[in-house]
Amino acid sequence: MKVALIGLPQSGKTTMFRALTGAGGHREKGALNLGVVKVPDVRVDRLSDIFQPKKKVYAVIEVVEANAPHASAERKAGQSTLDAAFLNLVKPMDAFLLVARAFDEEGLCEPAVDVDAILGEFVLADLMVLEARLERDSMDRKKGKPGMPNDERDALEKCQALLNDGKRLADDAELCANPLLRSYAFLTGKPVIVVANVAEADAAADRVAVLSRYGLPVAGQPTFACCAQVEAEIQELPEDERPEFMEAMGITEPALNVVIREVYKALGLMSFLTSGEDECRAWTIRKGTPAPQAAGAVHSDIEKGFIRAEVIAYAEFIALGSEAAAKKAGKYRLEGRDYVVQDGDIVHFRFNI
Repeated sequence: MKVALIGLPQSGKTTMFRALTGAGGHREKGALNLGVVKVPDVRVDRLSDIFQPKKKVYAVIEVVEANAPHASAERKAGQSTLDAAFLNLVKPMDAFLLVARAFDEEGLCEPAVDVDAILGEFVLADLMVLEARLERDSMDRKKGKPGMPNDERDALEKCQALLNDGKRLADDAELCANPLLRSYAFLTGKPVIVVANVAEADAAADRVAVLSRYGLPVAGQPTFACCAQVEAEIQELPEDERPEFMEAMGITEPALNVVIREVYKALGLMSFLTSGEDECRAWTIRKGTPAPQAAGAVHSDIEKGFIRAEVIAYAEFIALGSEAAAKKAGKYRLEGRDYVVQDGDIVHFRFNI
């Protein structure tokens, strides 16, 4: 799972990157900030206490800091200011964290305008891709060459109409899920979570009130407020000192937890678990994933050779206290190919290569 951290210059992207990953904000010229965010999971911790494995592995979110052009950048009518390097970087991403500046002494920042500007650039970038592809297809047909399949062209024309109507592709779930569009990696088809980067004085303020003050959220985008500087300082502290610091600042929940929750919600993600003496681990999959495809998250060979899945719900396992007690109570179930893995399932896959 990959997330691009985007925003206009001076919005606080690099500080937010540190707040999420704990990594430093320094970056060599021409290089990118890349980081991995571990997804805290008390279930992995509890299973590790029981099994005492050699390894404890949390699910992760990969974060890339990406720079979008300034809203005032010049452009020709109907063309996006997003350059090829930026587009190549963000197209493989699964979601965007859009950092908007909501702090300054003069009170002149306009985060709602900044968010709207970037969302608008995404629309223009997608329209340019659509128009170029449809025009090329029309030229091929005029020359007697085979064009794209009619159902693909119909889908692209629906996308074009939606964008011209001022909407994002993500607003049409059925269209966005069309497998014919997957290779286009349209920007407006990806979830966008807005992070209003507020001043330290607003770090513990009522978040709804702070967002309302700045005219947020925009276009119904999931939005939350946090102070990136304070959150970065939290990440730089030893873990045992963080609760006291947060209490002193009046912060009840770190931004990291909010981001993880919002990303999982936006992408429809969940985690199943594997446990044993070698490793206790959380694996991220999309909700509604059948058992064989879930096995593929562990290893492609397990998916190919899938036979059965031995499953027990995490809550049932913890209530019984051990693997032996769970099996004695008959709580482990054998599930086949049609079984849809549930959040928190502890799964042992049976397979044959």
